[in-house]
Amino acid sequence: MTSPTSGYDIEGIKKRALIWTIVGFICGGVIAGVLGLLGYLKADQEPETAQKFTKWAMIVTIIVVVLYVLIFIGSLALGVFSASMSTY
Repeated sequence: MTSPTSGYDIEGIKKRALIWTIVGFICGGVIAGVLGLLGYLKADQEPETAQKFTKWAMIVTIIVVVLYVLIFIGSLALGVFSASMSTY
């Protein structure tokens, strides 16, 4: 009988999960950080599940960062347009 971790690079999975946990908590919020943390904790017993958690942490972080950028650009545009439309 083969172990469920055969064929997986456990250290690589843990490294990616740890990176996305840190990036998730800093840039993506609590949900992304928790998903990355779950990926890190599951890497030894269930590497396939750990990869899925890590992938979702990455996706959530990217979505949140893109939304931050869009909100920032939108607020700048709104400020520029409102400043140019005001008359004294």
